[in-house]
Amino acid sequence: MWHLVNNKYSDEFVPSWLTEFFHSWPHVSYRGFEKYSSTFNPEDPKYIQTLIFWGAIPVLWLLASLLFVILYGTCHCCKNRKRRAHPAPNRQKKTQCLKWMIITLALLSAAFVGGGLYGNETTATGVQHLVQSAQDVNSTIDTTEKEITTIYNGITVDLKDKVDSLEKIFQEPIANLTRQRMLQEETQALQSMVGCAGKNVSQIDAAYSNNLDLSRPTTEVQYYETIRWGGFIGVFCFELIICLVVLCGACTGKRCSLISSAILCVIGMVIVWCLAAAETFVTLGVSDFCADPDTFIFKQAKMSTDLTDEFLKYYMKCGQTASPFSKDLSSANTDLALAGTTLDKIASLSKGFYPRAEPVVAQAKTALNSVTTSVLTLSGNLDCATSGVHKDYITSLHSVCYDSVIGITIMLLSAMLAGLLFTLVILCTINLNGRLPKRKIPYAVDQEDPFLPPNDNTATLERYRRNMDPPSPRQDNRPAPLPSDHRARPISLSSSLQGYSHEQGLSSSNQAWPVPRQQGTSSGWGGATGAGPSTSSNQPPVRHEGYDSPPPSYTLAMSRDNQRRNAENGQHQQQARLSSGSIV
Repeated sequence: MWHLVNNKYSDEFVPSWLTEFFHSWPHVSYRGFEKYSSTFNPEDPKYIQTLIFWGAIPVLWLLASLLFVILYGTCHCCKNRKRRAHPAPNRQKKTQCLKWMIITLALLSAAFVGGGLYGNETTATGVQHLVQSAQDVNSTIDTTEKEITTIYNGITVDLKDKVDSLEKIFQEPIANLTRQRMLQEETQALQSMVGCAGKNVSQIDAAYSNNLDLSRPTTEVQYYETIRWGGFIGVFCFELIICLVVLCGACTGKRCSLISSAILCVIGMVIVWCLAAAETFVTLGVSDFCADPDTFIFKQAKMSTDLTDEFLKYYMKCGQTASPFSKDLSSANTDLALAGTTLDKIASLSKGFYPRAEPVVAQAKTALNSVTTSVLTLSGNLDCATSGVHKDYITSLHSVCYDSVIGITIMLLSAMLAGLLFTLVILCTINLNGRLPKRKIPYAVDQEDPFLPPNDNTATLERYRRNMDPPSPRQDNRPAPLPSDHRARPISLSSSLQGYSHEQGLSSSNQAWPVPRQQGTSSGWGGATGAGPSTSSNQPPVRHEGYDSPPPSYTLAMSRDNQRRNAENGQHQQQARLSSGSIV
């Protein structure tokens, strides 16, 4: 990942151009819009305000986008009525273009969500390297402290006990007093050397033992990183589901699917822009930290631990400052080397005079060799270049300031682009929803039925005008008067309305009801002299004050019922005419 910022791992940390780019942004407080220092200081409220200022920009963009979507949807809703009243001939072609545009936007959104997943994994990798480096530093410090304790115990306990035993042995009188005095002097010198070596090791222990324990912070970082990683995975999966729903809605072209996809896009847009605000806040803060990490770490280490300035500078700036342990280590090595020479001299002087001193001298040499080896190992563990502490420190900085910053930046770009694409999907969905035709009625209906809504506004106005105009006086073709014979009258109103038609030519108030032709001479409403059918079923409905009376049925079910009743009424009328003698 580091090759993306043109940098490779090195012994010294150098901020990347990406962190410098974010660090160069002006830090302005949202209170008073005053410019403030860009030094990373999370304990300063004014510095936090500068980060909130930049984090609030995606939130403001979200509010503006929602307002624009609402206004666009309202305006488009108003235009849909005119568009349905005057349908365009190429509406189907425009609908297909909108569908393909929505599909393209959904696929691009899915691609950007995939980029966000990659950025999430990169960020998690950087945090994991940080945790691993901190654990390695903690392990190195624990190992070094144990070695210091072992060396100190080996000098002050094991080696000192052997020297004390030799001192007691050499108190025994022998014939050669000069040899005895020489052995006592060498033993005292050995005691002094062992004491000096123990003192030097104790000073190293005091300078190194600083109650530094990184296990708790690393555990907390791992815990919160696991929650963050899982949360972002859930968000990205939800965004992919939104893209899938949008694709299905665009492919099916159903209004319900389009509305559902638009609602999900609004929810996704809110989520991604809120995430963009949080990622902007974090990116700027981490970039400010990476611009000068040593200063902040030095300050926090001094506040939370007992680390000395020399210790911090030595391991943070390896090679630029002298080791704070070099003097004590050199003195301890010198004292132990002199102690070994003294033991050899004591062994040669006591030979033949103190037989009991030979095994004690051998045990003292063994303890001294063990301590000397441990001190040499300690020298390597205390060295900043070979111990691994400085390397782990640099690795942790690279993990945070390269991997994590790049990952957060990728997620930020993914969130912003996905938010913009979701907005475009919503706009295209609104447009496509308005261009879709109305749902077709699955059964045949009479379009001139006054109880059904008209196709367009023009028909509504025409119907209203037709009903409001007074009826014109009929000059001719008036219907025949009702017969006086009650037996020849229609039995039911439904039979008299059988011939009523809702054709447009007959529905106008300016036209008179036509008188149906009969094949024979009519004898009023009682019957026909010819073989033609009865005209009673073709009479117009009764008009009241210029308005057409509503038809007796306006559904298929009632129409079928009326047909059955008309057949029965026709039979009854025929029987009535036969009984009255109207038909020969």
